[in-house]
Amino acid sequence: QNPIICRLRHRAENSEDDSLFRLGEQPLTLGRSSECDLVLDHESVSRVHARFRRDGLSWMIEDLGSKNGIRVNTLRIDSQPLRNGDRIDLGSARMDVEIGPESALNRAARVVISDRAAPALHTEILELSELSSLLTGEGRPSPQRSDASTSLAEIQDNGINPREGAAHLLGIVSETAEALISCDTLDDTLERILSLVFGNVSAERGLICLYDEKSRRTEPKVMRTLDGIPDTPINISSNIVRHVLEKKQALIVSDTQSDERFGTAESVVMMQIRSVMCAPLYREGRTAGFIYVDRQTSAAPFTLPDLHVLSALAMLSAVAIETAALRDSIRHEQELRARLARYSSPAVVEEILSASAPTVQHMNADERDVTVLFADLKGFTAMAEDMRSAEVIRILNRVFERLTEIVFDLNGTLDKFRGDGMMAFFGAPLSMSDHASRAVEAALRMQEGLSDLNKRHKSLRDLRMRIGINSGPVVVGDIGSPDRKDYTVIGDVVNIASRLETSVAESEQVVVGHETWTRVQDRFVAQALTPVRLKGKQKSEEPYLILGRR
Repeated sequence: QNPIICRLRHRAENSEDDSLFRLGEQPLTLGRSSECDLVLDHESVSRVHARFRRDGLSWMIEDLGSKNGIRVNTLRIDSQPLRNGDRIDLGSARMDVEIGPESALNRAARVVISDRAAPALHTEILELSELSSLLTGEGRPSPQRSDASTSLAEIQDNGINPREGAAHLLGIVSETAEALISCDTLDDTLERILSLVFGNVSAERGLICLYDEKSRRTEPKVMRTLDGIPDTPINISSNIVRHVLEKKQALIVSDTQSDERFGTAESVVMMQIRSVMCAPLYREGRTAGFIYVDRQTSAAPFTLPDLHVLSALAMLSAVAIETAALRDSIRHEQELRARLARYSSPAVVEEILSASAPTVQHMNADERDVTVLFADLKGFTAMAEDMRSAEVIRILNRVFERLTEIVFDLNGTLDKFRGDGMMAFFGAPLSMSDHASRAVEAALRMQEGLSDLNKRHKSLRDLRMRIGINSGPVVVGDIGSPDRKDYTVIGDVVNIASRLETSVAESEQVVVGHETWTRVQDRFVAQALTPVRLKGKQKSEEPYLILGRR
């Protein structure tokens, strides 16, 4: 079994290491107090700040009356379900939410990059640009050395012929290319690469980390030992990682000699590691990550021919990783396009996808200013009682097809159909300053469109529609359970729009709230209606009946 788990990741100020908190079945409190289940010693965190609890298949966060509050993805909340990738701000202390299969999350959790002092070690470094000479058999790479130990020429003269080494490497390159070409996803590619590493290098433990040069963030992706996924953390030296990523050089570190450059490689000694190799995933001037392997036994340390093999695998893997990442990106865009097409017009979909990081900017839950529209076919439920089911569906499909076209023509977003009604909104995922005017224009066109359908299709039996509209701030984004999310809007503005449609508007009327009217009065003509107190509201709402365009 591979259960779904929830973890909180926090990095303290002036620290390179993350702290991980796993949420369980029982409620947990978080705060500065030692009495809390999770203690977060930060000046902006209250003594008892928040509670986390399991709620069915999801996890909830609740504010326990904290001074600085809780924000999830920049929005102030009192209580909210958590989703994978959510960012929680407790005052100025930040935590990231990780929800997913335990095995996948634990791969990243079991890599610790350490930078504490330790005895010095012996190192040999290989410039990747020199691999080409080895692959052609025309020369010998000249590694940089930190001591007077045996030279590469002496090693090769003692049993490794350059041309034989080239043939061996070319065979590995051919095998690797053939194996990687069939991988469909980035995760599959990384797993296959690590298998190839273990198949060609006598390593006891290994891992692949990806690296983002812009954020300078290292992310462990896959790891394994000879026995499978390790149960204890793999500690690796930050100095080794930094050197490989910044210098773009592959290296061997062993405990046979001293080397002042890597004198802080505490992890090698702490874990009783006898030998380490690390090679960058390098392609066309860019480093996408690194492959790391080590040995903990007293067996012979890694040799330079081992480093040649690992470096060749890393260079070829960099190409495969880039290709797989591109393939994943295309697949993700296709999925996003299909999802957006459910709610928006083709033109809006293209505009969203042409923007940078569309999923972050347009689909994540965020507070936006929008206009919400509710439309309902008045009396249709009673009418449908005397009709066959097939006839009811045929009529609704014909009506909703026309109404949806109108919403899309004005770059609105279709939220949902509700029996014989529908909900749409304007102003998200694409921001637009005139979303209120677009919504009112859409409502008038919808009334005109339904009237035209009544004239052309007698089977529609003279349908009539009422529409309610309201504008203001809402929470908009992918909202729902981990298994099912819909792009929708929630908030008081939505409730008022719905009440205006059900409680105020009559047949063939378009009724808007006061906030909407203040935004559209220069483009439309309206009549003020008697203020009403809508269900669930303390204050009266001032509705306006739209009479037409100016």
